Amino acid sequence: MTGTHHESHMLGDSGNTGLEAVDLWKKGVLKEKDGLMMDAIGCYRRALKMDEEVEKRYRKQVHQEIQTMRMMEKLTLQPQRPNTQEGEDAGNADSSAKEAGKYAEENDQPCWILEMLPGDILKKVVREIVLSSGESWLNLSLTCKRFQQLCFEEPEPYRTFAQYIYSLQYYDKAAMALNGLSSVKALEEAFWGVNYKRMLEERPYVKFQGCYISVVNYLRHGASPEGSSSWISPVHMITYYRYFRFYPDGSCLRLVTTDEPSNVVRGFDCDKDIKNADLCHWSLSIDDDLSVITITRRNDKYSFEEKLRIHRHAHKRHQRLKWMSSGAFDDRGERIDFSMRNEKPFSFSRVTSYKPVKGG
Repeated sequence: MTGTHHESHMLGDSGNTGLEAVDLWKKGVLKEKDGLMMDAIGCYRRALKMDEEVEKRYRKQVHQEIQTMRMMEKLTLQPQRPNTQEGEDAGNADSSAKEAGKYAEENDQPCWILEMLPGDILKKVVREIVLSSGESWLNLSLTCKRFQQLCFEEPEPYRTFAQYIYSLQYYDKAAMALNGLSSVKALEEAFWGVNYKRMLEERPYVKFQGCYISVVNYLRHGASPEGSSSWISPVHMITYYRYFRFYPDGSCLRLVTTDEPSNVVRGFDCDKDIKNADLCHWSLSIDDDLSVITITRRNDKYSFEEKLRIHRHAHKRHQRLKWMSSGAFDDRGERIDFSMRNEKPFSFSRVTSYKPVKGG
């Protein structure tokens, strides 16, 4: 009896630990959405230490919540039954009718309504979702097999997204004029033709429905207090953040601050008066595989230039900006290079409150 009680007590503790781990994982997801990557990673690590299966538990819980919402919101229509007459002989009609009844009772799938809609309508749905964001495109494909086929086994969504996102890019006009190009269309056709899937995989682009964030941490040795006999100098951990938000018209909002992303990203807009923010100009090169971004700004004494290259990060393409150089030019045209020793790459963080950008 004591052993049984002890075992049930242990199971109860295990269940509570699993729930706490899931709650901590949820907190990490919210931190990641706000751009607090370091805080998010900390939450994920603590959750995994509590429960190695926490991610599976979290996904299962989210799936159950979605299913519940669908059950509450779905229409009170009867699912379409399989056709039991055409293509079947009389001997199989009875068994087919039973199967149809069983289908209606046991296989009330969330996506049954798609069977009522013609393919052209579904393709238009996919197109609108693709134009809203790449993330929404992916999420739609995960809803059911039918949408997975329409999203990733048809060429049209790739063409739609490629034409949308690349029409928003701002290329170096001076370099284009120097090379006798009025647009990058000729380069597109020469390198990728109409293979839009490969174009999206290989051709970099700047993302607009969020901002790029760099978290910089470094140690600075301080001085011992006057009169102290200690041989050990204090060490300070310095943390600051760099933010870039790009716009299709070639403007860019730049900010260097100690404020965390949760206090910055939602109101990070060029239409607002943001303390210490710089309104810059950006352009993509037509050399160097179209991946180099040049960001420029100026004040009364200097013209500043920062160069970064678009990179992939893990399975996410075109997700990071890595530093190439940072410097300034004085009135005489002499360049001053800034140290890159402590600088870190930028990671793109999607901000759901930013309005979708319309294609050109």
